[in-house]
Amino acid sequence: MKKDIMLFPTLNDSFINQITLQAADYDAFYTDIDHEEFELRLESKEVDDVFCIMDPKGLWTQDDCNFGIRRQYSFKDFQCLFGEDGIATQTATLGLAIVWTSSESKQRGVIPIATFTEKDRVVDAEAYKLFSRAQLRGEIKLTTVIYIAQPGEPDDGEQHLANESGFVLGELDSCTVRFDGRSSVFPIFEVYEKGKPLWEIKCDWSDPTVDLFSDSVSININTAHRNYKYLDSNQKTYDNQLLIEIMASALTIMMEKLRQSGYWEQIINGDSLDYGSVGQAVYYFQDVLDWDLSSPISISDDARKFFDKRM
Repeated sequence: MKKDIMLFPTLNDSFINQITLQAADYDAFYTDIDHEEFELRLESKEVDDVFCIMDPKGLWTQDDCNFGIRRQYSFKDFQCLFGEDGIATQTATLGLAIVWTSSESKQRGVIPIATFTEKDRVVDAEAYKLFSRAQLRGEIKLTTVIYIAQPGEPDDGEQHLANESGFVLGELDSCTVRFDGRSSVFPIFEVYEKGKPLWEIKCDWSDPTVDLFSDSVSININTAHRNYKYLDSNQKTYDNQLLIEIMASALTIMMEKLRQSGYWEQIINGDSLDYGSVGQAVYYFQDVLDWDLSSPISISDDARKFFDKRM
């Protein structure tokens, strides 16, 4: 078994108990083509410090949208980290940063937060990062670390301390955000079915006030169809407007199916709808996005306007 042997003093429980770090929960979001931000929720799973992404609007996917994180930090009582009995020289400049790693994407990087010296008393800062569309896969690990931002001039009693720029002195906290799963409640799948239409919508629910939208509603795009080339984003023939028309039509069909069910009045009144359910998603379109759900024409018009702005 490989075991790293640290040659320098590093951040340990003794130092962590002396410093004061207040770190807010991570805020997640994505932006549209007009750079307007839309909230994403990070929902805790049974495993500690593991979160999954939920979009209240039901539109976000890692393939079609960017992904951003933001976090507020307040850091003080860190003077113990400097000097002969600390982990850095008295004159060094230390940094606070988030190291992010995505094994499946084979990527890693650093999000700088702030730098500080022994003379500083309080550090208040915000971490911010916007990842590109389809940049990440699987999951991303976010680890807050302290590192040497600028080496100092070691005194005689500080020769044993790390003093190399970029050297990570220790971790303060860590969490994992999973991208795959119920991140988008309007999934689009590709299927290969000769002789079938270019697309179809699947509406498979027993009780739309309870059943998850992400499990019950999906669009299947038929890669065997001769016009699939207009929906293949890797081809020059790709037509984003066609995808918008398909999504708008699919939503209209889905809502008309609900209108013909015995749940419609309950849904449009927002009465006893489970979070993430088919009914809750439809009520969101009406209540928050102000869609007119009174007729197929009004639904189709509002859906097109919505997707035109965001895609």
